[in-house]
Amino acid sequence: SLMACDYVTMENMAGVSAIVRQLAASGARRFGFVGDKNYCGSFRERWMGFQLGLRVSGLSLDKSLCICEPDESPYTSAEWLLSKINEMPSIPDAFVCANDHLAIHVMLALKKQGYNIPQDVMVTGFDGTSQSALVEPALTTVQIPSIEIGRMSADILLARIRNPEIPFSWTHIRTNPVWRKSTREV
Repeated sequence: SLMACDYVTMENMAGVSAIVRQLAASGARRFGFVGDKNYCGSFRERWMGFQLGLRVSGLSLDKSLCICEPDESPYTSAEWLLSKINEMPSIPDAFVCANDHLAIHVMLALKKQGYNIPQDVMVTGFDGTSQSALVEPALTTVQIPSIEIGRMSADILLARIRNPEIPFSWTHIRTNPVWRKSTREV
């Protein structure tokens, strides 16, 4: 059943779908997803956005290019990530990661193996963390508008205090891709 409360969150599917569609439009054909799609609702929505982006671009999902093990897996271990990448039939054109933290670890593992980002493989994240702008190359990500989410939440709370009988609302705040150097020109 639906929650009996007001709900404000970031939109997850459209941002990831936009990243996949733009990379596909610029020539990428083989995509991998990194992250446990069952870890939380936002990761599940990002996985769905990944699949939607592929479908809209006329591309097929190739699960052999994805690293979707349970969250308890050692995603922060370059050796573990490299073992998963080395099991793949080929390196994808792009790894779409469920968040920036995972993307940064994927980048470190790829560099350790001698891959050049973005020439050999592109990497994207999600969240727009400060670290995403500081890694080399800077990470293409989907920016969460945290300040706007806070403002909208406060506005909805104040409206609820003024009139407790108003219907509950569910609000999804738009996220936006931020294109940086971990992807080739798009």
